[in-house]
Amino acid sequence: MYDYLYNVIKENESKGDFTYAKVTDSMLTESETRLGLKIPDAYRWFLINFGQGGIGGIEVLGIGKNGKMVFVDETIKFRSYGLPQDVILIENCDEWVYCIQSQNGKVGMWAPGDTKYKESYESFEAYLLDRINDILENRS
Repeated sequence: MYDYLYNVIKENESKGDFTYAKVTDSMLTESETRLGLKIPDAYRWFLINFGQGGIGGIEVLGIGKNGKMVFVDETIKFRSYGLPQDVILIENCDEWVYCIQSQNGKVGMWAPGDTKYKESYESFEAYLLDRINDILENRS
């Protein structure tokens, strides 16, 4: 699945869509320590390969060119609004956020003030592919 997703991104990205930050193992270890969570493998793959960004206005949080761990800072910030402790914030859509569960890698939605976390995708790959396909369909 990673190869397919990688190719879809490469075929449809524009210059500047992704940061392509240089991500090291120590950066990922520090992120896990700060969050108190393990980064799921699929999201780790995204961070290493793309850093941060997305196609057509999607902004998957990650690591900036300057090495700033945006996803860590945003997750910690949203925890103060009640974000469940077992998830990592991966996209802020203003009214709600997409998050990935640390234990099983499933992606869900949550909104500040909600007591419920709604599981939406079986995996990070399914989430990202669906979000990209929505954008590509709307371009046609």
